[in-house]
Amino acid sequence: MARRREPAPDQAERDAAVRERGRNVLIEAGAGTGKTALLVDRLVEMVAPTTGARPVPLRRMAAITFTRKAAGELRLRIRERLLEELAEPGPTPGRLALLREAVAELDTAWVGTIHGFADRLLRLRPVEAELSPGYRIADDGAEDALVHETWTALLHAVQSGTLEGELAGTPAAGRAAEATRTVAVALAAGLRAASHETEYRTYFGLDALVAGFIRRRDVPPADAEAAGFDAAGFRLAAEEFVAVAAHVRGTSPGARRIRETADLVARVRGETDPALLFRQVRRALDRPPRNPRKSQEFGGDEVAWHAWKRITEGDRGGPPLREALRAPLDRWMATRLARLFPVVVALYEKVKARRRAVDQLDLLARLRDLLVRDRDVRQEFQALFDHVFVDEFQDTDPLQAEIVLFLCERGAVASRWQDVGLREDSLTLVGDPKQSIYRFRRADVAVYDRVRQVIARSPHLAVTLSANFRSAASLVPWLNDRFERILGRSPDGRPFDPRTGIVFHQPLVPGRRGGGAVAVHVLGVEFPDAREHPVDEYRDLEGEALARYLRWLVGPSGVTIEDPLDGRVRPVRWGDIAVLAVSTWGLDFLFPHLDAQGVPYASRGGTLFLSDPLSRQFLLGLRALADRDDGVAEAALLRPPFFALGPDDLLRARAAAAGRVPEDEAVRRAAEA
Repeated sequence: MARRREPAPDQAERDAAVRERGRNVLIEAGAGTGKTALLVDRLVEMVAPTTGARPVPLRRMAAITFTRKAAGELRLRIRERLLEELAEPGPTPGRLALLREAVAELDTAWVGTIHGFADRLLRLRPVEAELSPGYRIADDGAEDALVHETWTALLHAVQSGTLEGELAGTPAAGRAAEATRTVAVALAAGLRAASHETEYRTYFGLDALVAGFIRRRDVPPADAEAAGFDAAGFRLAAEEFVAVAAHVRGTSPGARRIRETADLVARVRGETDPALLFRQVRRALDRPPRNPRKSQEFGGDEVAWHAWKRITEGDRGGPPLREALRAPLDRWMATRLARLFPVVVALYEKVKARRRAVDQLDLLARLRDLLVRDRDVRQEFQALFDHVFVDEFQDTDPLQAEIVLFLCERGAVASRWQDVGLREDSLTLVGDPKQSIYRFRRADVAVYDRVRQVIARSPHLAVTLSANFRSAASLVPWLNDRFERILGRSPDGRPFDPRTGIVFHQPLVPGRRGGGAVAVHVLGVEFPDAREHPVDEYRDLEGEALARYLRWLVGPSGVTIEDPLDGRVRPVRWGDIAVLAVSTWGLDFLFPHLDAQGVPYASRGGTLFLSDPLSRQFLLGLRALADRDDGVAEAALLRPPFFALGPDDLLRARAAAAGRVPEDEAVRRAAEA
C-alpha cells in the first residue's frame, strides 16, 4: 500500500491497525493524527489485501460516521485511496481486480451517516418495524417545523380547553386536565412561551422544554410524582422576607419595589394554593429593578441597598431570600412540567401521523427496537455485513451504539446491548474522547467507555495514535504543555475517567518534517497623529495594511514554504494564505483594499457571499434561467453587468411585440438578449 513519504513516529501501531485480521480494532487518536486516513487504509487493505489475507468485498462492509459532511468526505477519501492503489505500479492481477470491483461498488456501498444507514435497513423490513413502506423522512428543517407544530398545538389546546380531545386514544389521555392547569399556571406566572435570543444570552421558554422532550423521547424519564407544596417552607421564607423589608422606609425606586413585594408576600404568606402563589409571587420576584445600583435605583439609601443585597445575594452564608421564596414554588412547578413528557410525546406522534413523516430519531429507535424484538430480522441484517467501521465514535449516542453492537453480535442472542458478544474481526471503531462535542445528544465518554468494555470482552486490538500531522513540529511541545495544564494527565495512564467524565491529555509527538521556528509577522496599525479615531477608520486602515502586506508577501518578500504535496521548498503563493477573523462583521473593510492591491480571494462563512450585490444579482440571473415566469429575476438578468437593459427597455420591447410602438435600438437589444 502507498505510504507517507517518511515513516511516522508511531508507524508500527498504524501498520498493526491496518493489517490486523481476526480481532476487532479500537483506534483512539487526537486531532490531527490521521485517524480517518487510517480507517480508510484499513478498509482498503481488507478489500484488497497485500498480505494474502481473505478479501472482504466492499458491498459486505459498512462505514458509518456522524454528520453528512463527514460521510461525504469519508466516501471521497475511500474513492481517492482506491484510485491511488490502482495507480501504483505492479499490483498483482488478483489485487487489481479486487480494487476495480471496489471502485465499481462504491456508489452503492454502505458508506454514510448512521441515520442514512438505519433508513436503508428499515426499507428492507418496514412492516416488521411498524412503518408505512412509503414513509417520508423529515429533514432538519422539517423536523424543527414538526416540533414547532407540536408546541403550537399544546398551547392552543390549553388555551381553548380542548387538550382532552387532542389526547383521546393516546396513553396520555388521563393527564389532559393536569397538563392544561400546569401550562396555564406557568404562563400566567410569566414563564416564557417562546424562547428569546439576544446578543448575549438565550432566554428559554416552554418551547425549549417541548423540544427537549421530543428529542429525548427514546429514553423516557421515570414518571415523576407530582410534588406536594412545601407550605411550611414557603411561610418561613416569607416571614423572613417581610422582616428584612420592614426596615426599608426610603422613597427611592428600589425601596418602593422592596416594600411592594413585601406587602404582596405578607398578604399571601398563609396561602396554601401553590398555583395562586406561583402566579403572584413568582412573577413579582422575577421583575428586576431598572438599574440595580446603589447610586441610581436606590439613591444612596444604605438600608434599602443592604436589604436588596440580602434578598438577591444572601447573607452570612445563607441563601438569598428570593431563592428561598422561589424554591418551594419551583419544586412544585418543576415536577408538574416534567409530567408533561407523555403529553408532549403523544401530541408529537399525532403531528407526525398527520404529516405522514418520521424524524431522524424515529429511524434509530425503530431500527433498535426491531433488532431487539425480532431475532430473525437481527440475524438477517447481521448476515449483510462482514465488517462495520465507525468513524468519530466519540459522537455516537447510546441508541446508535446499540445498533452497531447488535449488528456485530455473534448470533442473535442478547436482549440487552450490554450483554452482546461480538464476532471476531467484525468491528473497527475510531474516536477521540477529547473531541466529544455532542453531549447534548447524549454522546459522551460514559457511552464510549461502556462500548469499550463490550469490545474488551472479545479478542481485540487497541491502538493509540500519537503523531500529529496537522500542526507544525515546533508547535506540538507547546500544545502538549498547555493542554496538560488544562486537562491534566491521568495518574494511571487511562485516557479518561468514565465516572466523572474527565478526559485527560494524551501527549502527541510531531509527525510533520521540519522543526524550525514558526514565523510570526506583527502588523502595527496606528494613525500618524496618535489620536483616537472611530472604530470604522481603524478597520479601514487595518484592511489597507493587511492588503499591502499580502501583496508584499507574495512578491518581493522572499518568504518560502515547504509544499504540502511534494515537500519542495518554494515561494509562498496566494493559495497558501488564509485570513481568519473572529467574526465576518469587519471583513467588508478588507475586501476593497484586496481588490485595489490585486489580491485574489474567496470569502467563506456567515452571509459574506450573499452580502455582495453582484453575487445576489448573479443568483437572480440563475433563477431567471430556471423559472422564466419570475419577472424580478428576469429584470436582474437583463440589467448590467450581464446585459445593458433597464426596465423601460423591457417595457418598450413588450410594447413593440404587441405592435404598439415601432422597433428601435432598445427593442433590438432586448430581442438579442
